Amino acid sequence: MFAVRPRPRATIRRDALLPLLALVLLAPFLEGATCTMGGESWPGGIGAILGHSSTDRRLYVREVPPDSPAAEAGLQPGDEVLQIDGEDVSGMELRDVVQALHGEVATTVNLRVRRGEETLDVEVRRMPYRNEP
Repeated sequence: MFAVRPRPRATIRRDALLPLLALVLLAPFLEGATCTMGGESWPGGIGAILGHSSTDRRLYVREVPPDSPAAEAGLQPGDEVLQIDGEDVSGMELRDVVQALHGEVATTVNLRVRRGEETLDVEVRRMPYRNEP
């Protein structure tokens, strides 16, 4: 006689689903802007939390998480983003801003920002999104 053992259920790690979820949610904005590793693809970004005003089309840095690409590049809360890769933010819709900032991991995006009275050019290297605990 033999015993029937149930097959162990496949376990899916929550952090393995995050890149897929990000890709599914952002796919309409991210034509071709992905990172591929181990058969999975996902977009990269600058890691800053931004605020966009649709009425006057201004873009501000709200938060810069430590260890983010934005922090590494020197962005600070309160910076106003004037240009993304040479294109004036004032002429961009929110969808355009999202598409311009997201892109293939390890590529860079050039930002012109206003900090107080000073105008700075900042290069930010896009990195994969991380699963925060």
